Amino acid sequence: MSHLDELRRHRDELLDFYQPHVCLESGGYAYLDDVGRPLPDQGAQLWLNARMLHCFSIATALGRPGAADVVEHGLAHLHGGAGQDLIHGGWYATAGGSNPSDAKELYGQAHVVLAASSAAMAGFTEGRALLDEALDLIDRRYWREGDGRAVEAYDRTFSRLDPYRGQNANMHLTEALINAYEATGEAVLLQRAVRIAGHIAGRAASPDEGAWRLPEHFDEDWNVVWEFNKDEPRHPFRPYGSQPGHWLEWAKLLLQLRGLGVHEPWLLPAAEHLFAGAFKDAWRGTGGFVYTVDWDGAPVVEERFFWEPAEGMGAARLLELHTDDDRYAEAYGKLWGYVVDHFVDHESGSWFPELDAEQKPVTHTWAGKPDLYHAFQATLYAEVPAHQGLARWASTQASRR
Repeated sequence: MSHLDELRRHRDELLDFYQPHVCLESGGYAYLDDVGRPLPDQGAQLWLNARMLHCFSIATALGRPGAADVVEHGLAHLHGGAGQDLIHGGWYATAGGSNPSDAKELYGQAHVVLAASSAAMAGFTEGRALLDEALDLIDRRYWREGDGRAVEAYDRTFSRLDPYRGQNANMHLTEALINAYEATGEAVLLQRAVRIAGHIAGRAASPDEGAWRLPEHFDEDWNVVWEFNKDEPRHPFRPYGSQPGHWLEWAKLLLQLRGLGVHEPWLLPAAEHLFAGAFKDAWRGTGGFVYTVDWDGAPVVEERFFWEPAEGMGAARLLELHTDDDRYAEAYGKLWGYVVDHFVDHESGSWFPELDAEQKPVTHTWAGKPDLYHAFQATLYAEVPAHQGLARWASTQASRR
């Protein structure tokens, strides 16, 4: 079996795990346990719902039977359904379940932009309507032109703004803006993505040792808060230190910008340094990238998370395409082999979210298997050219069928 055949087979296996039970009767998508059963008490969590909608939009474009029904279910939840705040605007962090949240966090709102863009490119008219609303919200509430970045979080009514600023949400906004640019052709979206990337990841273009250790946490004036959450190092979204998985994710995004014709001289060297830095600081002899490192590159949390090698594969593939350097093809193969050997759950399906230093599944941070996004995207990178994102490429495949 060729590698592409292996990827396509595994893509179907992933969709087989999520598709049967991911749609909640109450609206939106379920949080799934480790064998694919829904956990309704977890509610419909915005970031997971948007990511699931993004994935099934791509699956629809690629001809997956039944995927369009899953997309329509998700669109109904986010566009005029229980997931959307029709009074104050935006989308609830968690709708329903035992612990609903009406917080308006950039992380989730940015993922709505991503999902709506992908749905629009897959041919869903309601996807474009959702995208227009999501972009308008980002423009009115979150984007700060003077900063070239976005603010982090509000309460439900947008009356109280959190003073915290984070790179993680802005990184996902960058991803979403790139996708929205491919869906709409609106140049301002690409320009904003470049500005965020320059502010947060551009420093990695420096040849200085450790420049790839990107700060994660900032105050309201965008000053780095170096000791943020030092007493909560396993925080799922805001851990102490720097996250090598984010270096890999940024490397991928910088190269996507370059592939779309952005001619900034720092993009390629920054991507190369971020990729090399992740292997230097975070790859351990038993395999996998540690979750976090301190400012000298020493491990803080040694667990390995499933999304890190997935993002590494995306970065490696694009580095190969942009440089013609065989080392990146070798790194891609190393990462895919590691994932198959350790992260893929060959018995129950999908990927284990977290492994310890001995490559054994653990649940310090995540329980269950709620998130399809990183694993699904990992099955696509080897097929996608340097000048197209995943959803845009998938839409071109749909037009050829």
